[in-house]
Order: sequence, then C-alpha cells, then structure tokens
Amino acid sequence: MAISQPSLDSKELHARLVRLERSQDRYRRVAIAASLACFAWTACGLLPQPADTLAAERFVLVGPDGSEKATLELDSKGNPLLLMRNGDASALLTTNGPSVLLRASDQKTGAYIGVDSKNTSRLELVSHRLLDGVRMSVHEDGSAGVYVLDTTGRERGSLESLATGNTALSFRDPNGQLRQQVGIDSANVPSLVQLDEDSVRRIGMLVQPDGHPLLEVADPKGRPRAQLTTLFDGSPSLDLKREDGAPAFHAP
Repeated sequence: MAISQPSLDSKELHARLVRLERSQDRYRRVAIAASLACFAWTACGLLPQPADTLAAERFVLVGPDGSEKATLELDSKGNPLLLMRNGDASALLTTNGPSVLLRASDQKTGAYIGVDSKNTSRLELVSHRLLDGVRMSVHEDGSAGVYVLDTTGRERGSLESLATGNTALSFRDPNGQLRQQVGIDSANVPSLVQLDEDSVRRIGMLVQPDGHPLLEVADPKGRPRAQLTTLFDGSPSLDLKREDGAPAFHAP
C-alpha cells in the first residue's frame, strides 16, 4: 500500500517560497558587500599614499617662457646649492662655506657673505671693477677688521680690533704705504702717528700711562728730534735732540 504525502495548501507553499527568496537575497547582499570591501582594500593598496617628504635629486622652477628661474640641487661635493636668476642678475646660496653670493645684472657688481674652513666670517661688497669695495672679516680668535679698497684693489683705510686688545684706525696712500694711524694699544694708551711716504714715523702723539701727553717730532730716519710734554704740575717741557740723540736744548 502506498503512503500518501501530506498535501500543502497554496498559502503555506507561497509563504515558504517568499522566505526562501528573502534568505537568498540576504546572502547575495552579504556576498556583494564582501566583494566590494575586498576590492576597496586592494585598490587602496595600489593607489599612492600621502607622504610628508618629497624627494628628488634636482628641483627646477621655470618661468612662463619655460626658462629656468631657480634650481635646487647638490654640487659635485654633495653640498646643497640654491641658484636663483632674474635675467643676468643672480643669487647663490650654498652650504659649501656656507656662503651667499649676489650678482647684479652686469654679472660683476656684487656682494658676498660666508664662513670659510678656518671659521672666519667675511662680508665683501664690490663694484663692477671687482677690485674696489669694502671687506669685513671676523676671525676665530676674536680679531676683526673693516677694509676699504680703491679702484686698483689697494687697501686705503681700515679699522681693526686685535685679539691682543689693540684697536687701530689706519690710512694708506695710493702705493699702499701706511701714512696715518690712530689707535689704542693693549695697555690702553691712545696714540696718533703720522708717517711719510716711506712709512717712517715723523710725528707722534700719545697720552702716557702716567696721564701726561707727549708730542714727538722725528727726522727722516725716524729719530726723535723734538719732544713736548707736561710735567707733574702741568707746566710744559720742551726737549730738542741732536742726530745722535744727545740733548741740544731743554726748557724750562
């Protein structure tokens, strides 16, 4: 005898079909979401990531006409070098020193500031002749100086402060010979010296350590021939000397 299957009415069958369809729809949505997440993860790995550093061996800034206006690169020794141009005018900054060099449109008139291998800092201002100008230097031992050069490149004036404590303002003639010097030595003695064209001292003035002033006149060989000073009571004293240094006259 055959066993008969229980029959399902149409409403129950319809309900089961609806539940099955909804279940399959949820599975499809989950599968699609998982696929999209996997794709997004893979795509993020392929896209370039933001970085804090932009690395290159050479950077170039170009103008509207395509010409190079500025470059940032390394020189042959590996020192960073920044070069900027505007026509024939230029500005150079490098750590090889380090130093800064400025050139006007004539490519000659310029200014330089830098520190050399001996820790001497320098500042130079030159004209289009590249010879005349002003130069300043500060040395590691504390000495410093300012020098004025003429159109031939000769030093004509200077202001110097030495590590020993001496300070001097000097003037030179067109031949480079020292002709006048005003200074204070390491013992705090101020002086003024006038020299001839052979740099021989002819007139000298100073305030002596005891506070008395002294005026001295010398012959062409630098030998003192006349001395004028003051005594302890403030009265003047004059001494005249012969060529051998022997007294020739004294007053009072």
